[in-house]
Amino acid sequence: FRKKIKAMSKKGAAPVAPIESAPAPAAPSADTAALEKEVAELKNALAKKEADNKKIGSDKDKLEAYTKRTLAKFQDKYLVALQECKAKLKEKQDKIEILESRSATEKTAQKREERLLSSTIYELGLAIMQNRLKER
Repeated sequence: FRKKIKAMSKKGAAPVAPIESAPAPAAPSADTAALEKEVAELKNALAKKEADNKKIGSDKDKLEAYTKRTLAKFQDKYLVALQECKAKLKEKQDKIEILESRSATEKTAQKREERLLSSTIYELGLAIMQNRLKER
């Protein structure tokens, strides 16, 4: 309001005197009682809202604590299960490697035996042929 007055006086307008406090009404008891009643209702509503906020905050804290505990249990449970599965997988992979190694060794031995057998049959055939040639 004072800023408006200063702005008006700078522009050349006649300043308006600020309004002092207005005189109190003749019968303030009816208005005052209604206002006091409204203030009391608002204070009650505010107290109720604050209680609700505290309850919600408490519920939130409880829920967070429960969630953390449950999550920790869940993680522990499934971490153990995951470790067991990894251990089983490693065992199976090791077994596969051993079997593959054994298979490769057996294939090598089989090929060597085939060559020896083939060589023996060839030599036996030569020996039979030489014996027949000697007999003639």
